[in-house]
Amino acid sequence: MKIKKIILIIALIVIVLASCIIVFKKRDNSEIKNDKLQVVVSNFASYDFIRAIVGESDNVELTFLLGAGKDIHSYEPTANDLIKIQNSDLFVYVGGEAESWTDKVLSSLDTENNKIICIADFVDTIEEQEIDGAEEEEEEEEEEGTFDEHIWTSPANAIKMIDALQKAIAEINPEKTEEYKQNADNYIAKIQKMDKKVQEIVDQKVRDRLVFADKMPMQYFIQYYDLQVTAAFSGCSTETEPSASTIAYIEDRVKEEQIPVVLYIELNDGRIAKTIADEVGNGTQAMQIQTLHNVSLDDFQNGETWVSLMERNLDVLRKALL
Repeated sequence: MKIKKIILIIALIVIVLASCIIVFKKRDNSEIKNDKLQVVVSNFASYDFIRAIVGESDNVELTFLLGAGKDIHSYEPTANDLIKIQNSDLFVYVGGEAESWTDKVLSSLDTENNKIICIADFVDTIEEQEIDGAEEEEEEEEEEGTFDEHIWTSPANAIKMIDALQKAIAEINPEKTEEYKQNADNYIAKIQKMDKKVQEIVDQKVRDRLVFADKMPMQYFIQYYDLQVTAAFSGCSTETEPSASTIAYIEDRVKEEQIPVVLYIELNDGRIAKTIADEVGNGTQAMQIQTLHNVSLDDFQNGETWVSLMERNLDVLRKALL
């Protein structure tokens, strides 16, 4: 996927240019930095989990580096982003193919006084899976240790992430340890409750296949609930328009298995899913499913969470599986 190499090259250029700025900015920021702990995260799930852990704490400033409404796979750090990472007390990232920029960034910055964690180190990762129906993309050499970075879609992984994040932020703010632990336990209880609701739907299923006319960044979810999947693209694909043959394959699969719902993910207008649903007919619907790879600007401003977004998926799963 040449576009990813281009993005990485651009990111490296930004890093080189920003290095000179950081040398001076670091000194200035140390003089004017407020007393709040600076926590910077690269992905929405970690942002949401830390937001829940710190609660109403007024001594933590939390920065969501990617920002709402953007695709994680096309993100490249700006000079200002690098300064935020450099001056953070805690930086949390996922890594993997979508965040390949992190290795280069972290090796170029002085992070001796930062606590940095790759949150994927705390969960059981899986390799990117071949997906039924997905477009074949141009092969490129994969780096050793490549994994599917969409770890947060499994409730089990979400709980492990919260546990790791709670311990990490408690290390830099130990006087709040008990408060953080209580907040983390409360949020974990909400995730466990949501897990039970999804499992109840899965236990009653009359079919076990979800069909995406889109990217499919939910492999951990699919594996956790023992479901099958067909999709137009893999989770890390940078493509947006499936070929005619891929569309035809998905249509055939929907017809053969009488799949009632064709899915598309957040930050997508669902045009392809709606086209397929209309073509198949028989009441087939196009519905959006939340994968939490990011959130829309409206959802972000409304304070939507992992739990509230998964709540939206319940009706989608009922219509797709029952």
